[in-house]
Amino acid sequence: MKITLTIRNNAVGREYDVSLDNKQKLETTIRVLKENYPGAMDGIGDRYQLQSERSRRHLEAEKTYEEAHIYSGDRILVSPFE
Repeated sequence: MKITLTIRNNAVGREYDVSLDNKQKLETTIRVLKENYPGAMDGIGDRYQLQSERSRRHLEAEKTYEEAHIYSGDRILVSPFE
């Protein structure tokens, strides 16, 4: 099933609206953004943490959106790993 959500780079405040399959892994989305949008992950580095703005839960990048219970309209916050 297709879902639409927003990916936000918390380091610099950039946001990207994306439409993707809910069977896709979160880490795949971050990799595609890094590869296809120069500057999309500025300030994030190789290690990052993900959080759902809707539920405030920290997310595991290895899970699919379905497994992580991420639905259309959610916003995924990407921050440097601390």
